[in-house]
Amino acid sequence: MSGRRRLTRVLAVLIGAFAVWLSAAGTADAAPESTTWAKAATAKATSAEAAPTCRVGAYLSDLYDLDPSKNAFSARLTVWSVCPKRELDPLPDVAFTNSTNAEKSDPAVTEEGGMFRDLVRIQGVFRQDWDLRAFPFDRHRITINITSRKTIDKFRFTPDNADSGANEGIAPDGWKLTGLHLTSVEQHFPTNFGDATLPRGQGSTRSRLVVEMDLLRDDPTAFWRLTGPLYLMVLLATAAFLLPTHGKELGMAERLDSMQSRLALLGGGLFVVMLNLQQVSQVVTSTVGLTLIDALHLLTLVYVLLAVVATVLSWRWTVRGGDPVRAERIHHRGAWIGLAGYALIAAALVLYAAHVG
Repeated sequence: MSGRRRLTRVLAVLIGAFAVWLSAAGTADAAPESTTWAKAATAKATSAEAAPTCRVGAYLSDLYDLDPSKNAFSARLTVWSVCPKRELDPLPDVAFTNSTNAEKSDPAVTEEGGMFRDLVRIQGVFRQDWDLRAFPFDRHRITINITSRKTIDKFRFTPDNADSGANEGIAPDGWKLTGLHLTSVEQHFPTNFGDATLPRGQGSTRSRLVVEMDLLRDDPTAFWRLTGPLYLMVLLATAAFLLPTHGKELGMAERLDSMQSRLALLGGGLFVVMLNLQQVSQVVTSTVGLTLIDALHLLTLVYVLLAVVATVLSWRWTVRGGDPVRAERIHHRGAWIGLAGYALIAAALVLYAAHVG
């Protein structure tokens, strides 16, 4: 027994020693990797902090031709830079990367207090994706992108929000400018643009100054002009079911004629809704999804189609000798319930759009 105990103790000591050795080896292997990662992160942060920078600001003097159908808007603005060295001035060769025809004035460099200030004026058409799903309760943040030609290790933008601003007289038709803010972001490109000093296959990163402008639609009548025909059609369809059709003086032929007239009214209503939807699509263009106006048109179409189905069923009931008094009672009750349901769903859609717009 003593021999077995000794053997067990020896095996336990060997296993423990092996475990300690594995742990030490793993720690030794991980330490250089962790140290390398930490050094790389520190070097990157130090490089970012040491990158030359200029303070750059913007003043928006005019904003016009806002055209969501063409995914564009036009603007005039003044951009300035304040640099410790003249050769750092980014404005002579920056790229307005979301503009189709930006025109830039000649640089106007002055030296003030040991700093070099440059000032240029910009005018052009800028591309913008518009999300109109919440129309006419939509809000937008449109941007002008100013990108440096130099890589991020050689130059960075520092936004000058303290001095930036917008002309208080800016009033685009149907819109209200609610704010302007500048941000600096890093824009990565999957190419080094032929720069032999940059490694191949890793692309290049450049500093970008983004001029962000917040817009709020300011046209309170737009909603009612586009949806008024829908509500009128719903009221007419509802009224058609509230008219009396079971009077003693009315024969079978008269009752069927009244239902035929109701079908003609509802058919004309479908045509009006579809025609109004086509006209609205020329005003409210969105490639993102259904807009609020689209949803209200679809809701109205469903309402009118249900009214058509109810009329056809009532016709069959009357032809087969159904009780006209009971049919009229069902008509009245269904009309009020349908109108209330339509109003609740439409109100929910509008409130949701106004909340998330």
